Amino acid sequence: MNYDRAIEYIFSLERFGSKPGHERIKILTERLGNPQNHLKFIHVAGTNGKGSTSAFLASILSCAGYSAGLYTSPHIERFNERIRLNGNEITNDELCEYVERIKTEIDRMIEEGLDHPTVFEAITAMAFLYYYEKKCDVVVLEVGLGGRLDATNVITNSLISVITKISTDHTEVLGNTISEIAYEKAGIIKQNGIVVTYPQDELALRVIESVCRQKNAAIYYSAPDDFENVEFKPGLLCLKHPHYGNIKTPVVGVHQVYNAAVALKTAEVLKKTGFNIKDSDIVEGFKTASWPGRFELIGKNPDVYIDGAHNPDGIRSFVETFKMIYPNRKALIIFGVMKDKEYEVMLSELSAITKHFIAVTPDNPRALDAESLAKIMSKYCKNVEFSDTIEEAVEKLLSYATDDDIIAALGSLYYIGHVRKLFCISAEE
Repeated sequence: MNYDRAIEYIFSLERFGSKPGHERIKILTERLGNPQNHLKFIHVAGTNGKGSTSAFLASILSCAGYSAGLYTSPHIERFNERIRLNGNEITNDELCEYVERIKTEIDRMIEEGLDHPTVFEAITAMAFLYYYEKKCDVVVLEVGLGGRLDATNVITNSLISVITKISTDHTEVLGNTISEIAYEKAGIIKQNGIVVTYPQDELALRVIESVCRQKNAAIYYSAPDDFENVEFKPGLLCLKHPHYGNIKTPVVGVHQVYNAAVALKTAEVLKKTGFNIKDSDIVEGFKTASWPGRFELIGKNPDVYIDGAHNPDGIRSFVETFKMIYPNRKALIIFGVMKDKEYEVMLSELSAITKHFIAVTPDNPRALDAESLAKIMSKYCKNVEFSDTIEEAVEKLLSYATDDDIIAALGSLYYIGHVRKLFCISAEE
């Protein structure tokens, strides 16, 4: 199986949809020898911030000398991004090998009349097998959706269950209220386990604490107020901590201050459990952390950002961060979104920093068409248009922008990677 065939097979599994529950992945992992039972995990759930928090933690562990896996989704440009070890993506050859092995077991399941695993279940099982055979010391495991019924929650034990910010998203699956969603996220908490949580909304925190009591789990609270000074610069977040001194990271955003606090508290709790993590490892881990596609500066003169903000909370964070770095400025914006999202709320928030807006249609059957998106944005902004293709939108904005302008491409992660490639190609030319 070559790389293209491997990727084609993985995405062919999308036709089986997304189904909550652990029945299929349990059967699949059992056939692989239950590799997850021989690994140590830091399990990370949350509505926003779980990816960047996971990236911080994996970087800190790697700097401390541990063989640290990082499992995240979705990817921005290459599928390989989802499965990393010490910052390095799974290679094409390795991916082909593991996809072939997973496919063999899935084919046998189907021959026996068993239910077909979903695409995320297949990828998760493959990641477990990869990390086990690579003798990984610890895996930072990001939940796909929710927590309680997510495929990653087939693991029976975790070093720490981390819960990042909980807000409303995927309400059709997780519930309509913060309490309902928090219950699903708190489903990753293990009996007699350890929990680190973001400073949650009171309703969410009440649910998390209740589950901790039921499962006799110890809970630790992150402390963003411990940072004595916070400074935002293009491409850099600077934090000052009374114990660790100056902490700098290229992972930028108002919300990243909170995510950094969650990662910091998790690292401190890991030290209590016996991990050898020095203060310098923590500082270096933040400095070398990478989380592309989140307030990522990919060009200068004009300054060009991409951000995968795809719900109201994410858009608010982007807007707030933008105002910190560029007070009293506005941006030229490309935006695309799925039709099942709260796009009118997002457009209202985004209008505060928009001087020119181009709507695009992400390449996804769930996407809202660009013309409809532009029509709604016209209520909030004067300079609004839509483009038939993402390429056209990028070309237009680059032709409109001066060196002093700021360009931002935001919205669904399904097209952010595409935009990133286009801007980088344009910059090279």
